[in-house]
Order: sequence, then structure tokens, then C-alpha cells
Amino acid sequence: MSTGVETTPILEPLRYPEQDPKLASKRFLDLASIVGPGFILASVTVGNGEVFQATRGGAVFGYTILWTFVLGAIFKATVTYAAGRYMVITGEHPFARMGHLLPGVGQRGIGRHWLAVFFGTLAAVCFPAWSVAYILALSQWTPWVITGSQEPWLWAGIAWSLIAYVTLWVKNFSFVENLQTAVVGLLVFFSVVALIVSQPDLGAMVRGLFLPEIPSAYPEWVQQKFPDVAAVAIPVEILAYIGALGGGIYDYIGYIGTFREKTWGMLGRADNADINLQLQALGKGELIPIAMDEENLARSGHGVKAVKIDSVSSFTAVGIFEITFMVLGVVILGTDGLQEVPGNNNILTAQAAFFTTIHPVLKYLYMVAMWAVFWGSQQALLTTTYPYTFREAFAPAFPAVANPANWGKVKLGVATYTLGVAIFLAFTGVSYTTVIAFAGLLGGVFALGLWGFILLFTEYKVLPKQLRMKPFLQVLLIISSVLMTVMGLIGLYQFFF
Repeated sequence: MSTGVETTPILEPLRYPEQDPKLASKRFLDLASIVGPGFILASVTVGNGEVFQATRGGAVFGYTILWTFVLGAIFKATVTYAAGRYMVITGEHPFARMGHLLPGVGQRGIGRHWLAVFFGTLAAVCFPAWSVAYILALSQWTPWVITGSQEPWLWAGIAWSLIAYVTLWVKNFSFVENLQTAVVGLLVFFSVVALIVSQPDLGAMVRGLFLPEIPSAYPEWVQQKFPDVAAVAIPVEILAYIGALGGGIYDYIGYIGTFREKTWGMLGRADNADINLQLQALGKGELIPIAMDEENLARSGHGVKAVKIDSVSSFTAVGIFEITFMVLGVVILGTDGLQEVPGNNNILTAQAAFFTTIHPVLKYLYMVAMWAVFWGSQQALLTTTYPYTFREAFAPAFPAVANPANWGKVKLGVATYTLGVAIFLAFTGVSYTTVIAFAGLLGGVFALGLWGFILLFTEYKVLPKQLRMKPFLQVLLIISSVLMTVMGLIGLYQFFF
């Protein structure tokens, strides 16, 4: 079956270029140097996920739901790894293959690539939700730092976000990015110190990790002091935590797209763009032709190793950070602590107590770190993450989106849409917890589960057997996809009804 692409069919099995020698190394420093896009992804999701939702979950439910945070990270890492693995092996984004797997209308455009457009639309719907969350957080951060008041200045949150928007035209932003990274690194360090100083109940932590339990009711003090929190259905509350932690499909589509800047696997070929065009000419049911000799398979394995290191390291970092903030939420803000729940009116102030337990002066480090986390995330999603996601999701149906000459227009359009709708939402008075719950359930749980099924089907249909995932990973991907899809449906139903 032709796709309408005028190009010479692939006649010879594809061969991988030589891979970075560090990928064959077993030295820790060599392997650590490979990490790249994953840590950028992790840093973008820290604010609404780890700082807010993990803390809130610990304060409200204690150690009981610790297992859900860990499983959520494993599920998301599995889907993300499967997507990255496919891209490195084939040299094409998984979304480029969707139009060749399921029935469609015509040979190109939305009719053929309707599935990619569907997922892209789900992601794009979530863009403004996360952006307005950062506006609301910065609206509280500004007066808190300047006057000590928690009464929000909406104009300040919008102003900070407009400054982030303007960085679209800044060519070299590395100094600020490096400063943000350093500050967030200090935050992580002192978070771990605070965890040690707080002396958590290790036995309860172990039980929370390995003895799954869903709370049947909110603690009495939460019901009395925070009726708005207790009014939320418990499954929606917990699934909202999972949805926000570590990001969602709105981040991961673009994250996989940033692999193009690497030389892992097939992406290292100088003619990869031409290969992508030739792959579009493959007929339905045809396997992607890849040489199966020992040397080529070894090179493929080295490329996949890079994805594994990047994914595992980034989600491990996210997992450590979320567990740290959750446990601090239990000890310092929970039932036996201050009995304070982060919410719409105190998005980021209560967590300062984590650091003042070490020394009062660390409150100021926390303040600076929160600017780095929330403003830095707003800047990254407007200028990088969401434009990449939009490009990869819609390029199969609209090839002009992938044209390098149009990249500036794509970035401007996506950033303008995202921030424009976010500012509108901010003026409607929408609550912080509502928008992050909606976006987390839709894009961080439900859509991600669906994508997992598509990735498994894609691999089965187009990859030679030797290059498919091992049975263990296939089973893990199936479990992750089933549970996230079902949990997402349950959460969305209870959210709306």
C-alpha cells in the first residue's frame, strides 16, 4: 500500500552507525554522562507533581498510599521507555507509524493519521491546564516573598508567565537554566537532609511500600479543618497525585522527540530524515527492514541501552524526590505534625517547614528554589516541551509542522495558545487543584495507558522479533497500560460526575 510519499523504496536492510564507545562501557561515569533529556523532563514536572501533590498526599493519607506513588512511576517509566526504545531502533517517532497500523481514510492528512491527531489533541487540551497552574502558583509566591502574605497577586503570576513567554526570542538562555538547575539541586539535597532529620517511621514506610491499601475515609482532622479536601472522592484525589507525578503524555511525546538531537541507534545516521521518508512508503504489515547480523544487533542494543539509562535515571530521580516530599508531608504536615494540607490557598508555603526544621535561613533557599521550579517549568513548557510535543503529534498529518523552516512559527503558535488560554482560565477563577486534577487524570493517566497499548501493537506489527522487547517488559507494559487506562476512566468519571 502506498502512502503517497514519492521516494525510493528501501531495498537494503538498515544498518546502525557506530555508537558512542561509552555505551559499551561498564564504568559508572561513562554511563552517567549519557543522561540528558530525561533529567530535563524530570525538572519540568517537579513543581505541580512532587512539591505539591506528593506533599499533599503524605499530609492527608500518611504512609498508606506510598505504594501508589512508586507504582505510578514504574508504569510511566515503562511506557516512556517503550516509546523511546522504538524511536532509537527505527529512527522514527512512534506517532509517525500510527497511520499505518489502523484503518483510516485516504493516504495522508487527518484521515490517515487520525490516531496521532487524537493523542495530540488530548495532549494539547492539557497544555493550558498546567500553564495556568504555574500562573496560580507564582501568583502566591510573589506576595509571600515580598510581603509575607498569602493573598494571591494574579497580575504577578501573569507577569512572570509573560516573561517566560518572551524568552522565545532569547537565543542563549543557558546561564539562567544552569542557575535553576543548581538551585533545584540544592533543594533536593536539603530535602534529603530534612528527611533524615525528621526521623520518619521506617516500619510504616516499608508497610506503605509493600502492603497496598486504599484509605476508606479521610482522617478526622482533614474532614474538620479542610472540608474542601474531604469533599473530593478518594479515588480522584489519589489518582490526581499519580497523574501529576512525573509528567504525562503532554510531556512524553515531546521528550521522545528530543532524542533527535542524540546519536543513539538509528538516530545517529546522517541520512535519518531520508530514511524516515522511505519508512513511510512501507506497505501495511511490512516489517521495518533492519539487518539482523550480530554486529548490527549489538549496535542496536547499545542505542537501546542509552534510552534505558536515560529513562531509569530520570524516573528514579523523580521517585526519590516524590517519596522524600511525601514522607516529609507525613512527618511535618500530617496527623502527628502541623496538620496542614497544601491546597488552593497555600500551594507552596506550607512546605517551607520542611527546611526550617534544619535551619530558619533555609526558608530563603526554599523561596528561590520555588521560583526556579515554577517559573522554570513554565518557561520550559512554553518554549520547549509543548512545542516539541505538538510537532511530533501533528507532523504526520500536517508535514509542514515538521519543516525546520517553520519551527519558529510552531513554537510561537503553541506558546501563544497555551499561555493565552491559561490567562483566560486564570481570570475565570478556576482552582489550582481542579486544573491539575483534570490534566493529570486525562493526560497523566488515561491517555498514557492508551498509548501503551498502541506502542505494544506497533512493536509487534513492524519490528523483527529479535528487536522486540523481552517478555517481561511486554507483560509490564500490558499491566501498566491496562491499569492506567482503567484508573484514568474511573478518575475522569468521578471527576465529572
